[in-house]
Amino acid sequence: MKIAFPLGDDQIHAVLHQQRGARPTMVNVHEDENTSVEAGLTNLNQFGGRLIELVHSGERLVTFHLAGQKYSFDPNRIFSDAGIEDTLKKQSHYSPAAHAAIKTFAGQYLEYFALDREPAIVALHNTVDGIFSIESFVPSGNLGSNAAAAHVSPQRSKFDFFYVTDRRFYDYLAERDFNVVLQDNDHVTDDGSMSVYFARKKIPYINIEAEMSHLQNQIEMVRVAREMLAKLLPDAVKP
Repeated sequence: MKIAFPLGDDQIHAVLHQQRGARPTMVNVHEDENTSVEAGLTNLNQFGGRLIELVHSGERLVTFHLAGQKYSFDPNRIFSDAGIEDTLKKQSHYSPAAHAAIKTFAGQYLEYFALDREPAIVALHNTVDGIFSIESFVPSGNLGSNAAAAHVSPQRSKFDFFYVTDRRFYDYLAERDFNVVLQDNDHVTDDGSMSVYFARKKIPYINIEAEMSHLQNQIEMVRVAREMLAKLLPDAVKP
């Protein structure tokens, strides 16, 4: 099912894939991160659930027009006022009207899929720049201040890692020697991302990052996340 949301003078679409019930809920917001979608669909087709995929330009950024002006933004930076302002300034230019249009879209997206009422959210992403990795979150990394803890596995690619907001998830994954970051929910920078938004809503959040070429690794990670939810938060995988 394809759902259209107005955004300025344009539309942005969300494609809903669903099999045998609506849980767990998986989301993908960067349209160029195709391996993550393939991994999510593989799991969904085997076990059920839903995957919500944003479809816009085929690129990472969303572009739209408003009152004769063109704007671009990162769709994983729109879930707070601070995030919207920052991503507009970084990716194009800022105006109050563009801010209001993006904020309206973000609210409609969250409400249409009732994401604020989910027991857990699973986000699917791919690392694409050869820089962003589990090492970004160790104390010496550029994002280390956002992490309460980081487990680095010598057996796994540094580009394949989980990013979670719940200590139970961190402990489960670290015990199984996956790369995993626990967000510092009290001190994390408000960048408008889903991880910050859902942490503030007290909704457990799991981000599954994998290198674009690591499909089998990401399929395994999605399966492990489902098994973890079934054990620790069973309502998140029930229809």
